[in-house]
Amino acid sequence: MEIELKYHIGDSDVIDRIFSDEKIVAITDRNSEETIEMQAAYFDTEDRRLSREGVAFRVRREGSRIIGTLKWNGHSEDGMHEREEINVPVLDESKLTEPDVDIFRQSGMCSRLKELIGERRLIRVMEIRFLRRQIRIDTGKAICELSADTGKVFCGGKSGPISELEVELYSGSRQEMESFGAELAEKFGLEPENRSKFRQGLELLH
Repeated sequence: MEIELKYHIGDSDVIDRIFSDEKIVAITDRNSEETIEMQAAYFDTEDRRLSREGVAFRVRREGSRIIGTLKWNGHSEDGMHEREEINVPVLDESKLTEPDVDIFRQSGMCSRLKELIGERRLIRVMEIRFLRRQIRIDTGKAICELSADTGKVFCGGKSGPISELEVELYSGSRQEMESFGAELAEKFGLEPENRSKFRQGLELLH
């Protein structure tokens, strides 16, 4: 289960202000800050069967790693996103362009994925490229990843900006994570973002 808070960033300068904030620096795990280039490909059938069923199939390059991801049963409210998620390492770089459901063969969701796809052909429907700046924070009651993503989503021959802040709960108190997110939002004037990056891309089609 993935649990995260997501906020829209209107002014990119706020990212530096957040990451240099004294209170945040004080609870940041030492040497945890990273800046990672991300390139994500999303796959679906031509009739968008997976997205209509609330399933997102993604293969993403994260720096030197490639990770395959399935997300499903998601919902969001006031910037809080919850969804089931599977992540698997991918060794074959070609999977960024050639979809292969068998990368999830060790999960029960693989058979469900094949059932949804049936005889349909999977195609690459979207690409998202962004830079992620992230740190790990420990409030004493919750361990979270705080990340800022800036870049672009490409879908249907169109492109749109990606600019958001995420607080993902790794372990500990969900209430503590929510309190931390609320303090961030109030202090830096952040607006909740209920759309995933994938959803933002799909909106370009309409």
